[in-house]
Amino acid sequence: MLRRASLLGVMLLCLLLAHQARAVWEFAERNFSASYAIYGGYLDEAVAPVAGDTKVAFRLTGAAARDMFDAMGPDLPNGCPDAQIRVRHRDMLLCRYRPKDGHHCDFGFDLSTGLSIGGAVGGAVCDE
Repeated sequence: MLRRASLLGVMLLCLLLAHQARAVWEFAERNFSASYAIYGGYLDEAVAPVAGDTKVAFRLTGAAARDMFDAMGPDLPNGCPDAQIRVRHRDMLLCRYRPKDGHHCDFGFDLSTGLSIGGAVGGAVCDE
């Protein structure tokens, strides 16, 4: 009986500690560095946007890109020929790290449909 009570007490303590650890985190908005381009056509052959064909590509840099890169998990295996260039890619979000210029993340949206689209052209990920 004492063993069960002790086990129950330990479990309760663990739950309380887990709840407390989670309660320390706060939702916080932060400013970030970014650039964007509005275009029509395809990113690798962009043209002037027109009604029904308007897209936007975003590039985040600095701390926001680093935080996103870190949260995305492991690098793509054999992502770039240069081993110093680290790439993480999840669906339409692509983040890269190069010692020379730090972190950046690319993504985009089709403004005519609201759908997520890629924000970088394939080979451009590894290029200087």
